[in-house]
Amino acid sequence: MKTVRNESNRVRLIERLIELTGAEKPLWGKMTVDQMISHLVQAGDLPFAGTLPDKSTIVSRTFIKPLILYVLPMPKEVKTSAEMDQQAKGRSPGEFEADRRLLVDSISKLGTLSVDHECLYHPMFGKMSAKEWGLIAHKHIDHHLKQFGV
Repeated sequence: MKTVRNESNRVRLIERLIELTGAEKPLWGKMTVDQMISHLVQAGDLPFAGTLPDKSTIVSRTFIKPLILYVLPMPKEVKTSAEMDQQAKGRSPGEFEADRRLLVDSISKLGTLSVDHECLYHPMFGKMSAKEWGLIAHKHIDHHLKQFGV
């Protein structure tokens, strides 16, 4: 499984982020490339400074989380919460290069955490370890990079 906790996986994600010019159009969905980067910056803060309510349920924690982490690809066109939606209440995009640097820093921070680091909960999946955050972060970032053709 690919994870930002693996250095070669992390480096490859960062290389793909660097390929973005800011002019890309989405292959699916409604976000602009600036909104996508901002969305990933906001998601990258969740393990450390979670500001969203825990909306996890026994079903999402027990059944959906392992399916998303270990089995299924990240689905396209899934509605996210308004708080994480850059076209609703999500984090507003900043300057493209500055946001990209924030995202790279976030990937590096999560990727180099100690295995026993106490991460905060995921709003849909509840309590998650650094290992699980590394897996979901890679899947999520990879999903959105593919959305913009890189």
